[in-house]
Amino acid sequence: MRIALLGSLLLGAGCGGAGAPSSFPTPTLSLPADCGDAVGGATLDASTGLDPVDDLLEPGRLLRRAALVLRGLPPDDDELEALDAAGDDDAQRAFVSAFVDDALQSPVFYKAMFELGSEWLHIPLIPPTADEPEYGAQQQRSVQVCDVTTLNPGAWAKIRDGDACNSTQVLEVEPWWAPGTSVTLVGSAASTSDDGVDLVEGNEVEVPCRGGPRGTCGCGPHAVRCHPDFETFAGYESFVSFNADGQRRQLAEEPARLFAHLAWFDRPLTELIAGHISVGTTNVQAAYVMQGIEGGRLDLLDDDSWWRTLRFVDAAHDPLHDGGDANAWREFDVSARNPFLLAARDTTFDPRVDVVALPGVPAAGMLTSLGFLNGYPRERLRAARALEALACESLDPPQGLVFNAYRRDPASEGSCQHCHRRIDPAAIHFKRWAKAGSAFEGFGATYLMPGVGADSPWHFEPSWRGGVYPFDGEPFAHWNRWYAPETRLTPVTTAQAAQNPEVLFIDFLPPDQTLLGQTSDGTVGPLGYAKLIIDAGAFDRCVVRQLHKAVIGRDVDVALEAGYLDRLVQVFVDSDRRVRPLVRALIDSDIFRRGL
Repeated sequence: MRIALLGSLLLGAGCGGAGAPSSFPTPTLSLPADCGDAVGGATLDASTGLDPVDDLLEPGRLLRRAALVLRGLPPDDDELEALDAAGDDDAQRAFVSAFVDDALQSPVFYKAMFELGSEWLHIPLIPPTADEPEYGAQQQRSVQVCDVTTLNPGAWAKIRDGDACNSTQVLEVEPWWAPGTSVTLVGSAASTSDDGVDLVEGNEVEVPCRGGPRGTCGCGPHAVRCHPDFETFAGYESFVSFNADGQRRQLAEEPARLFAHLAWFDRPLTELIAGHISVGTTNVQAAYVMQGIEGGRLDLLDDDSWWRTLRFVDAAHDPLHDGGDANAWREFDVSARNPFLLAARDTTFDPRVDVVALPGVPAAGMLTSLGFLNGYPRERLRAARALEALACESLDPPQGLVFNAYRRDPASEGSCQHCHRRIDPAAIHFKRWAKAGSAFEGFGATYLMPGVGADSPWHFEPSWRGGVYPFDGEPFAHWNRWYAPETRLTPVTTAQAAQNPEVLFIDFLPPDQTLLGQTSDGTVGPLGYAKLIIDAGAFDRCVVRQLHKAVIGRDVDVALEAGYLDRLVQVFVDSDRRVRPLVRALIDSDIFRRGL
């Protein structure tokens, strides 16, 4: 501890990151020669009386430390016996090095990265929106198997569809949840009509069956607008947190799984927040597809690439499942599942001057994942969490400061501006996603992408600004209260908002504002935010600090160890921002081998 503290103090004097580290697989973490005898982040001084060589952990302790970091478990008896049999000290250290190589290529590394991602990103479960187990993200109706006492035993019928199990309306389909098999749908689930009847405020109204299973509308081709429920109580198997195969838990896991996927396949970690790919099970991908259908892309009803095994068996997937497993975390192009999350990386759109509809917002890795967007249900909450987790920003309250009076803009008035001056330039990118309504058997909630899609239902006339039914609840009340013209979050004029209320959803950072010292290139949506924190270097530094905590066991002191952090970041960037080379470099560093 004394050595580490001494090193921290010396590094604070300005040891920088000159000189390029060697490349993968074993980049070094030594500091420049003018910083003395460096041990990672600590500098040994002759006055300590310690020998740098003799101070190394003995091989048994080093093996234990490496095993705990890479797999969360200590070495087993066979590994300890093999270490003892390796021979002298040099041979045993070579054994430890080979152990590290094997662990980095083993599925245990994927598991360790997933656990790190879960703790670091900390995505909450999508909250209930009505009585449990309703949370809404499925946007499908629940179907259950008919009892043996009915006219159609073993057939599937919608929950609460009257006497559907005794109906003569039947339809045989190959269901998306069981490729290669056939099931029987009965009652309204079997309907193939283009029109149906639904209840609105207790009254029967005719509705078009645009792919949605509302009212008497059917489940659609391959029953993709319904989800199977095998339990006694409808919805709970998808809802409960302890079901690893349930959609609600899997949506919350998606960001951490994407992090582990990128680490396992040696992909640049910028894809975590700036890529157009993600990973997901069949249930996860179903949620993306349903959102695309809700936006009017009915062609997705006939797309079987996300559920038919032969279509995805060769996709890159996690090492813990077979490729054809529906619960394998496999790679997919987000725009192929929800076309309103674009593959394009340079989409710009200014609603103040552009008269056509915004085609979509660019996909942005975990930042456009349904777990993140729904787990943090408002733009400022998403921004605050994204700044804390992905840029390592600390949003602490001010002490003893006097502010101007608050009137309407928390980013420029009142004591809240201390944080909102930093939050709102990020929050502006997270506006075009909101939940409306409450869930009913997974389907009742609607997810709005305001202003997106030329023919989508996500466009609003000026009437929604009046707050009169059906615009009196959320998210309209929130938009009317907080998307105020001539504020930092909504930099439009009152006249522009009166002419076209959708200008309130402006979602790029104007050139007169900055985030972390960076000026936007105009990219809309969460990808615009991702570009800014990457350009600022904040994302790289934050990733390095998270990996340092996981491997070394402590954070880097950004005030006292600035030079050390710069060196770590250089190793990360020079290794194409891959996780595995940095983990290996940290394990090979003197600071790890000395147990500091």
